[in-house]
Amino acid sequence: MSLPDMGGIGDGHADAVVELAFSRDLGSGFVLASAGLDGQVMLRNGYTAAWIGSLRRQGMSVWSVALGEDGKILASGGGDCTARVWDVVLGRQLAKIPHPDTVASVDLNRQANRLVTGCLGPAPLVTLFDLQCLDKTPLMVFGGHHRGVRDLAFCLDNRCVLTSSYDRTVKMWDCLSGESARSIVLPHHAKALELHHGGDMVTIAYGRSLIFLDCKQFEVLKHRKMAYKVTAATLHPNKESYVCGNSMGYVYKYEYSTDALLLSYFYDNGSEISFLRFSPDGEVCAIGTTNGSIVMWLQNMDKWNIYGLSDEDFEKEEEESTS
Repeated sequence: MSLPDMGGIGDGHADAVVELAFSRDLGSGFVLASAGLDGQVMLRNGYTAAWIGSLRRQGMSVWSVALGEDGKILASGGGDCTARVWDVVLGRQLAKIPHPDTVASVDLNRQANRLVTGCLGPAPLVTLFDLQCLDKTPLMVFGGHHRGVRDLAFCLDNRCVLTSSYDRTVKMWDCLSGESARSIVLPHHAKALELHHGGDMVTIAYGRSLIFLDCKQFEVLKHRKMAYKVTAATLHPNKESYVCGNSMGYVYKYEYSTDALLLSYFYDNGSEISFLRFSPDGEVCAIGTTNGSIVMWLQNMDKWNIYGLSDEDFEKEEEESTS
């Protein structure tokens, strides 16, 4: 699939990158979409981060972005209280769906014919839409969170939706009944929620902890306590490793089976790591930061400055930085 030049600014975001989304392999590589608080959705080459185009929001922040499996349809949500659906190939807006508050999270199913959205506000809602319905009347509205919805994802072959909220809960919703089928309470609200590429596992980061959750059984498979507050996390497609980021610009890669530290990367600006996502083949870990930069951390290559810091080294450094 070739993409047209859609205009806009070819540099990085002017404000925090709050979400990243990869397409599946399109035959010639991946597309990477980014949502920025500067009001833009940007499209880039998924290996090199070379700029392809931008989808603009007039002066409003973009909080979330999602791509269909083939990368042709994109959804975004933002501070203008709308979710928008885009034709990526033509760079054309297909739908603008109003919401009662900021749309902080969106997701598309693989066929890109269904959209789920999550709102902030005092009465946050999770709403399911059939994008083939011309008037965009909701198929289902899930109500039960007491504070804003932070992240969400379709799961279990699109039969359910997984959500995390500032009320410190993670819930699974049944798309047929509209009921909350499963729920867990966390000590802190989740900073990251990622459905694994295989669809069977969820990575959740909160406070100084990371958990891996089995979707089908809704059971914790692994709980890892870290020496730092985790601001972002992602699991390798082969489940061989996972990557965590923190507020000081460090990214750490660990072996999944042993939790041993494998590599670390320092973004030299020192900005907070706001989002992490592995490419579908696991060869790239895309890093979003609060200063608007996107770093493509190429795996199995030594072109980056790699620092072999241990958790103990990091904890000492973090204490010194906050003293």
